[in-house]
Amino acid sequence: MNTSSTFITEYAKSSENICLYSTISMILIFLFVVSPLNQFLMTSFIGKLLVLVFLVYILFYNVTLTNKFSTNLQIQLANGDWSPIKTNIICSYIFSFCIFILVLSIVRTLFR
Repeated sequence: MNTSSTFITEYAKSSENICLYSTISMILIFLFVVSPLNQFLMTSFIGKLLVLVFLVYILFYNVTLTNKFSTNLQIQLANGDWSPIKTNIICSYIFSFCIFILVLSIVRTLFR
């Protein structure tokens, strides 16, 4: 097996983990931020901290993994030719940006 297919397989398996962690964090967001549980001070605070830990881990893991993947495959986004791998990398960065916005939103609700 060549190295590029190894990197792609590793990236795909890690993306599955990110998807699983994102699903868990969405369930926790609905449970502790949107539901009536957010009215109890201690439960809401601990739940939001738990959500923040998950989201920051997802953000760090996704950005690190995407940077490693694009570096190992020597992908240059500014290059003229386009491939599905470049699309996946850009979508991963957009997903990371959305997670970052969600982290800021949770931090804002934490201190109100």
